[in-house]
Amino acid sequence: MITVVGVDSSLTASGYAIVREDGTVLSSGVIKSKPMGDKPIDETRRILKITEACLQKIDEYLPVTNPDLIVIEGLAFLARNTTALVQLSGLNYLIRTCLTELQWPFCIIQPTSLKKFITGSGKGDKDMMLLKVFKNYGFEALDNNANDAYALAVCGLALLGKPLIKMTQPQQEVLTLLKKQL
Repeated sequence: MITVVGVDSSLTASGYAIVREDGTVLSSGVIKSKPMGDKPIDETRRILKITEACLQKIDEYLPVTNPDLIVIEGLAFLARNTTALVQLSGLNYLIRTCLTELQWPFCIIQPTSLKKFITGSGKGDKDMMLLKVFKNYGFEALDNNANDAYALAVCGLALLGKPLIKMTQPQQEVLTLLKKQL
């Protein structure tokens, strides 16, 4: 049975969701993190801790088989806080590096493409994403990060030919772009 993991990496609350092709959610939640100090080594330790926790969640729920695909949300380059963007970039690329070392397949979906896949356009605030995910997939998240991780996972299932709902034209367009990564 195909299993896809969605990872919405964040410095404060990284969302994750592990979803099977039949729609079963094996695990979903948020990994919280706080700054550990003001030194560069503290920043690096925080990024390592978040990455290790993400990988541990995947390994905890898929101890025998590897995930078929991990879908990671790309970076929002229009962020105003450049220090946080640099740290988030480090986290995002460390996760990618670890997945490469583990030989776990992954792809990256940009935030606007994820919104287009879920809402039908590249726009939509977090409340709209929560609403559309619940309405279309029946998944109820109390946290935006877990919700985005679930959305990433269902996008990955569709990318692997196992969509949970009938695909719309905007969703097909997103999948066409993502197929270039496989």
